[in-house]
Amino acid sequence: MPLKVKTTALKHAPVLELGGKSVFLRSGSQLIGEGVAHIISSTGENRIEELSSAWKALCETAQIDDEVKLAGSGLVAFTSITFSPLSTRRSFLIIPRRLTVIREGIAFETVVETDSTELAANLIAPEGQLEEGSQSSGGFLKSVELAVEQISDTDLAKVVLSRDLVMPISGSPDLSKALTRLSARYPHCWTYSVGEVFGASPELLLRAESGEVSARVLAGTAARGTDPDVDRAIAEGLAHSIKNKQEHAFAVDSLLEKLGLFCDQVTADKEPFSLALPDLWHLATDVTGKLKSKISLLDIVSQLHPTAAVAGTPRQLAQELIAKLEPFDRGGYAGPVGWLASDGSGELAIALRGGIIEENQIRAIAGGGIVSGSDPQAELAETELKFRAVRYAFYS
Repeated sequence: MPLKVKTTALKHAPVLELGGKSVFLRSGSQLIGEGVAHIISSTGENRIEELSSAWKALCETAQIDDEVKLAGSGLVAFTSITFSPLSTRRSFLIIPRRLTVIREGIAFETVVETDSTELAANLIAPEGQLEEGSQSSGGFLKSVELAVEQISDTDLAKVVLSRDLVMPISGSPDLSKALTRLSARYPHCWTYSVGEVFGASPELLLRAESGEVSARVLAGTAARGTDPDVDRAIAEGLAHSIKNKQEHAFAVDSLLEKLGLFCDQVTADKEPFSLALPDLWHLATDVTGKLKSKISLLDIVSQLHPTAAVAGTPRQLAQELIAKLEPFDRGGYAGPVGWLASDGSGELAIALRGGIIEENQIRAIAGGGIVSGSDPQAELAETELKFRAVRYAFYS
């Protein structure tokens, strides 16, 4: 039977708990989904195309009563897509029973009718410390050394390698506190919790609204300084770093090449700018494009993911080396995460600065781009900087 969907305006923005919900937050914009009215999942090489096809079919048959008609109204699905087609985990679209959207002082609610019943999950607050996981610090250093050798000896130009930390859990974790802390500390990042992935990502993969698409590429990292003068010097140094600019250029070129297939025109910043986050500086480039007709975000993602920012270049060689050197399944880490609406609007971040929920543990993951001349110790230090977000989420 077709889904029956109704969106209505709210007079007052409600205050909602975040635990056990699908969440996508940034700078006062909130999308919070409760329950599951419908779910679409897929695995393997064609998982994104299959999700896209099923989503289009669902939108065509859904009975939508939308009195709001803004981005995020009507039929909306949260999505999390695995980094690798080889992942044992599933990629999926989740249509919540109830979706509350708050944006720029406007609040509205979408309800999807369903006859199914759900059992309330017994959520448990995570306790404990994050400890080294499957890829130890020493193992990561060795992997970086091997990657630099591959870059010297083959056509590989860049590969993004990561390491993990784990925290044991005894049930379904209540992430309310963690998500609230992340959203408060990183308001300009995309705080997300969709299915098994959570975190606060600084990187927008794609945003679509009114036929236009935009993205922000991040590649190249430095720690923030301890005082304003040092901080400014670090930002200037990052902007002139040959290694970081090279890494950044690979990521931008990869995006422009793929995005051009789906847009009538694409524009990008001529030079990257230094983006300040509480813990880090990043080199950033903003990209915009005018979408061709009948193109959805998932259509683009099927060609775009994984970008050079999270995999490397050439993409196939980088993915093969990642599979060889990383002794864990990234799952949805470094994959697209966010929401899609039936009118073609949506926001997809890259699932970074967080982790994945597994059967008996939380696995936090952080990585960096390895290019010719990368120093293993510096790359290890970069992962420690990137772990600050998830450490902060659970404890100071």
